Amino acid sequence: MKGYLEYLELHSYFALPGHPKLSRSQFDQLAAEYVALVAKHPSLSGDERARLGELKAALFRDKP
Repeated sequence: MKGYLEYLELHSYFALPGHPKLSRSQFDQLAAEYVALVAKHPSLSGDERARLGELKAALFRDKP
């Protein structure tokens, strides 16, 4: 739950106006994919690296 609440807070600060929030189930699905990719980080393919970048942006994991 903490992860989703943190996401909502970051969304309120950093999302572009009109950008929809992820639902809890969408967040959980993307967060699980993010964790799986981070776990194999040293050996990611180019496509996986690109997807990791997309997930970081969607989940606001690239913010301070």
